[in-house]
Amino acid sequence: MNKSWQDFQIAPLIDMGWLNILILICIVAILLFAAFRLRGTIWRAIAMAIMVLALIAPQFTDQDREKLSDIILVLVDRSASQNIGSRAEQTDAAISQIRNHFTDDPTIELRFEDVPGETDTRMFTALDRLLGGIPRERLGGVVMITDGQIHDIPSSLDLGAPLHALITGRDDERDRRLQIHQTADYGIVGKNADFMVEAIDHSLAQGSPVSVRMLHEDGTERNLILPANEPHRVTIPVPHAGPVIAELRMDETANETDQTNNRLILETTGVRDRLRVLLLSGEPHPGERAWRNLLRADPGVDLVHFTILRPPEKGDDTPINELALIPFPIRDLFEVRLRQFDLIIFDRYQMRGVLPSHYLEKVVDYVKWGGAALVVAGPEYLGPDGLSNTVLGDLMPATATGRMIEQPFVPQVNAAGRIHPVTAPIAGSINTPPKWGRWYRQVETHEAGNDVMTLLVGADDLPLLTLRRIEEGRAAMLSSDQMWLWQRGHNGGGPIAELLRRLSHWLMKEPALDENTITTERSADGNSLILTWRKIGAEPTIATGANPETGVVVRATFERQSDQTWQATLPISERGLIRVQALDGKDSAQTALHVDRDVLTSERRNTNSTPDLLTDIVHANDGYIGRIEMGLPEFRRMRDDRNWHGSNWAGLMETESYRTVIGGITNLLPLPIIAILVGLICLFGWRIESK
Repeated sequence: MNKSWQDFQIAPLIDMGWLNILILICIVAILLFAAFRLRGTIWRAIAMAIMVLALIAPQFTDQDREKLSDIILVLVDRSASQNIGSRAEQTDAAISQIRNHFTDDPTIELRFEDVPGETDTRMFTALDRLLGGIPRERLGGVVMITDGQIHDIPSSLDLGAPLHALITGRDDERDRRLQIHQTADYGIVGKNADFMVEAIDHSLAQGSPVSVRMLHEDGTERNLILPANEPHRVTIPVPHAGPVIAELRMDETANETDQTNNRLILETTGVRDRLRVLLLSGEPHPGERAWRNLLRADPGVDLVHFTILRPPEKGDDTPINELALIPFPIRDLFEVRLRQFDLIIFDRYQMRGVLPSHYLEKVVDYVKWGGAALVVAGPEYLGPDGLSNTVLGDLMPATATGRMIEQPFVPQVNAAGRIHPVTAPIAGSINTPPKWGRWYRQVETHEAGNDVMTLLVGADDLPLLTLRRIEEGRAAMLSSDQMWLWQRGHNGGGPIAELLRRLSHWLMKEPALDENTITTERSADGNSLILTWRKIGAEPTIATGANPETGVVVRATFERQSDQTWQATLPISERGLIRVQALDGKDSAQTALHVDRDVLTSERRNTNSTPDLLTDIVHANDGYIGRIEMGLPEFRRMRDDRNWHGSNWAGLMETESYRTVIGGITNLLPLPIIAILVGLICLFGWRIESK
């Protein structure tokens, strides 16, 4: 225990404000005594000074300084890449040696922190968190035990202490991998999407040919030759709208640290350049405005609209080519450009000699080829010139009985419509159906076959909106021409814009609106694939999937869920691009692709252990970096005016951090002594002044 003037302090007995006022009064009084030459001025000044000192209460504190231990942070990389080879064993051995080295040193406090990481390794984030919980003046150094693949290395770091890195793994590790440099977020349907991909294998000379296989969505495969260690352009076809996926696979070689990154998922989104729609209106009426406004409001749609202006009751002999505002380009539309359209809408159209019947046969062929047709039926659909009496009527999913129903009804979504993506978003719940406005006219129809889907029903629960797949194309029929009542808000209106938008995009094969879709996801434990099939019609039976590693096919049965979907669980734990297939009771199959997008995480893209990523920041903090396989460095305690590392040793700073322990307090002017001194001075002054 050392007492010094540095330990001197005061402990005023009254508030410092009042004490300052008292000192000022004493000084003024002494000056007045001196100015008027009063007797006893000196003794009074001494008494006042003693009283002021007593109130100030000067004192010494007895202090002891206790040396604090220096904190050494040891951050241990426990990420997924640390499980490769013998890295985990090297890590545990290094920890054991460090513990043993400092076990008997009470001036060192080791703090170990495991840093996990399934997708990436964030050692410096953990370091920043730990530094916030310790006094920086006690930090003697930081030691990182890692394979060097760290993904949050800062551009600069000033610890005020050395940073050392011990690298696990072997110097001769080899990991050939595929790395993507440029992606294609979108691709035009019918064209190719471009990617920049590099086949990395440092055991090969730059530009050496590397064989790579490309697997497409349809199961086909093609071989590519990429130059080693050089970015190279790779293209994938975009056959449809929506997600488009392909997988690149590079052959594995012996003694690779990890084969996961020999595969690469190429993913883009197919978009149509422009959707072309042909709208044929039989005559002007309120409903055609709904279609025109809807289609023109979509910037991705090119609309070609023709309205036949000659009503059926007009009996003059004016030639059609003279009556029309513009010539109707029949041959150009139905022979030359028909297959350029994505959708043809017949809105209350009837045959009046404008369109010869053999052109309707071309429309049927167009639909079977892969096109789409929609008929909006009104009273003219049943007449002698109505489409119900043509080959197009035979194509439709609903067959007219010849009767027109004219009574109020509210369109309703049926059970199939609650599942189908065209009408499911507007269906509401079973207990609280939506409140829509009434329609007043409907063509009586019945379903034309077992492959027809009825989504809306009208009067007497008769089909109102029916859909059908016909070979490669699609067809739909709306058995009423009064949808415009909803658009105008009659009786509360209804979601006509949303319904027509989704209907038209289903006809144009928007993948998101496909009713028979399979979605896949990983189980919670990651060992299985869960398939969910939204199926309308026949019940699903068997689900199959091929193991991406072995090619072994596994099977599972579907079970119905409470939301009317079907679910199956395939025991496939391997990750990558997995093709699954579902069969229904009619022996029709639906295929889908499952993609484990977390396969090539930051942790898996490059698994070679390396000191290169940490070299700059370690040297900036005057630290040691080396591989554990070459032996641990000798740890030395150093003052902060020395170098912190050498070729085979690493220094740890010996800090000057202390803890002060306060003992007793010694008052320089105890109150009893003050009282005696003041009394003696007062008595002595009275004695002098009384003579």
